[in-house]
Amino acid sequence: MANLTFNEKVDGSKLILTVAGEIDAKTAPDLKIKLEAAVGNGIKTIICDCSALTYIASAGIGVLNSIQKFLKEKSGEIVFCSLKKEVKDTMELMYFTKKVRVFPSLNDALGGV
Repeated sequence: MANLTFNEKVDGSKLILTVAGEIDAKTAPDLKIKLEAAVGNGIKTIICDCSALTYIASAGIGVLNSIQKFLKEKSGEIVFCSLKKEVKDTMELMYFTKKVRVFPSLNDALGGV
């Protein structure tokens, strides 16, 4: 059974969201609720620290893509950092990395947004 946990840190209109575990069809709705709530509370930039994310399915990328589109319309963005090879490969396979910025580390992401 897939498990997904979050750790949030808000800095003004930025959210640093550390995601741990797996994002699949069962856990993607939890991620969607978390991200939509953040955007609803005025967050314009989401930094997803994926250092503890071990797996992502197409359902998870679908959720991330919908949030990415919504934030882009509001002059915001979602960026990703510290992707494990398996997660990055899946994102690349679905061309998601062409739509978002990916940073090697959290410090790089913080400096780049």
